[in-house]
Amino acid sequence: MANATDAYCVPGATNFNKAYSRLHGYIAIVICIIGSATNSINIAVLSRREMASSTNSILTGLAVADLLVMLEYIPYALHMNIKIGPQVNKNTYAWAVFVYFHSIFSQTFHTISIWLAVTLAVWRYVAIAFPQKNRTWCNKSNTTMAIVSAYIICPFLCLPIYFAMNIIPSEVTPHNNSEFAEDLLLPQNRTVYVLEMSKNKELVTAIMWIYSVILKLVPSIALSVLSTCLISKLTTTERRRQKLLKRSTTGSNEASIK
Repeated sequence: MANATDAYCVPGATNFNKAYSRLHGYIAIVICIIGSATNSINIAVLSRREMASSTNSILTGLAVADLLVMLEYIPYALHMNIKIGPQVNKNTYAWAVFVYFHSIFSQTFHTISIWLAVTLAVWRYVAIAFPQKNRTWCNKSNTTMAIVSAYIICPFLCLPIYFAMNIIPSEVTPHNNSEFAEDLLLPQNRTVYVLEMSKNKELVTAIMWIYSVILKLVPSIALSVLSTCLISKLTTTERRRQKLLKRSTTGSNEASIK
């Protein structure tokens, strides 16, 4: 079996990976703390009564999802990426359960965040392209329904991921001690717990399609298309405004000359 480091084809990538791995935990903690603070401020400001609007409601739902992802990632980064001491064991059953929960939780709320971003793009496009229909299509009830739907449908879409992993016991031996213990130096013949992907090929294939296509590719394409349409519409609107302004200026000058 090839060594894990052999997967890196670019010269120097292995050394970069090792160097960055030492910093990742600290960088992630700083980003999560700053992100949690800013998202909390966004929620506090956007949820005020005088700030009530369809766009701000979506932004609040988006901030809540991002806040939960960042708060949940902090204990994961602390335990997995920052060396607190040799007494910390990353392979207990309780920790395996938390990693299992982390995989599900982060994926679910990240998906909610992505689809709320798509919803926000749709609402903005409607406001620019169909201003006369904006109040009807993007009213408070439709906005609330879109936000609630994202928080209900996205966990449902992630259901196959819930059954994709199993927690299994594995005994530490001289052969695999470095894999599990690294520099924690777990004693040999000790049982550790790890996550294993399901051996059900149909389930794994379904997860690949759901995760790669529905949860990632589709919203990315939708955001790209909506952003392009929005920019195009804004450009067209600005051109029309400039033409009307030029006609109005020309008409005023002709009237003054007469």
